Amino acid sequence: MLHASGMFRRQVWIALAVLVLSSPGFAQVFTNISRSGSPRTRDPGGVQGSLNTTSPIGRRDCEGEEWTFTINYSANPGGMTTTSLQYFVGADAMACAMANARAPVTSGTPRCWPIRQTPSLTFTNPTTPLSYTVRIQSRYLIDPEGGNCVTPGTTQGTSNTNYLAVLAFPPSDSNVIGTYPISYDVTPPDAPTDVVAGPGEGVAVVSWTYPGSLSTTADGGTTTAAPPDLQGYWLLCDPPPGSAATDGGLSDASAVLDGDEEGGDGTGGTCGSSALSTIDPNDSEAFARYRCSDLIGATATRGVAQGLTNGRGYRMAVVAQDLAGNRSTISVAGNCVTPVPITDFWEAYRAAGGQARPGACGVGVGRVGGAGAWIGVALGVALWSRRRRTR
Repeated sequence: MLHASGMFRRQVWIALAVLVLSSPGFAQVFTNISRSGSPRTRDPGGVQGSLNTTSPIGRRDCEGEEWTFTINYSANPGGMTTTSLQYFVGADAMACAMANARAPVTSGTPRCWPIRQTPSLTFTNPTTPLSYTVRIQSRYLIDPEGGNCVTPGTTQGTSNTNYLAVLAFPPSDSNVIGTYPISYDVTPPDAPTDVVAGPGEGVAVVSWTYPGSLSTTADGGTTTAAPPDLQGYWLLCDPPPGSAATDGGLSDASAVLDGDEEGGDGTGGTCGSSALSTIDPNDSEAFARYRCSDLIGATATRGVAQGLTNGRGYRMAVVAQDLAGNRSTISVAGNCVTPVPITDFWEAYRAAGGQARPGACGVGVGRVGGAGAWIGVALGVALWSRRRRTR
């Protein structure tokens, strides 16, 4: 939603530099368009490597991003021309071309809002145009009246588009010399639900469901899929894994336990009150401190946090993230999970005196393989395992 205002945005600042030479006359081309300062470029694992000028502005971008536009401009040939450049944001590509649609208006609802104007510039029949580099905070491209990253709002899974327009003034010579579309999506995805954590050796396995999943029925069964704009999930741990703020990583959940391993019961540790529910998911510094996975794919329903300490209690949480970098509220698992050593049967068997290899089912030549011997080995394994668990 855009709001009317007759005030130029003082917070939007501009840097002018002579950069380009070309032929005289009113000429404008947006060139060298870039975006910088986005927190998304600092996300771990290079997951935002595709961030570019066509990617929608998200909530985190809006809080700390600036776009850079290079604008080629020249005065009318023949005689002295005094003019200035003014920057507007329009609700559509043609809105700012109509003077009666520019705020402030005497009647009706404005559809074009000013955000900045340059000082008056004087040209004396120039033979070359000037080029200006303009830096504009993205929050004013979304909401030119107030620079609000929340108020505009978008429907989840969609993006809206505003248009940056550059006009040459004085009004008698007013001319829209260029427009550029700006898309934005500042609505976060729904939060995951049914979050449950289970222990492994030095890891926690976390599962969840996504409330916005799309259900389809085929061949007598029902399958679910995440919304198309969902990028993936992050796992958070309290306390953070290790001593570094960004330790941890993601393992394939299917590789955590193999057929010969039995997960521990996860008891023995305790969890105090957790800070996870109070973290702002858009606070990059706090988020990085508690993060304990890389970005998990959008179709996943479980993930693995590594680098945890056996015997220590952890609170686990899941956060969903969409393609615009918006993050859901944090969903904290209701249970406290304590990673524990895994009891491997063959490790225990050998420690108790067993000599067979995994997969062996016979008795070697010349050995006595009576039932009593096997019972003794089995009892030894059980006693060894019990002692190990009670350490």
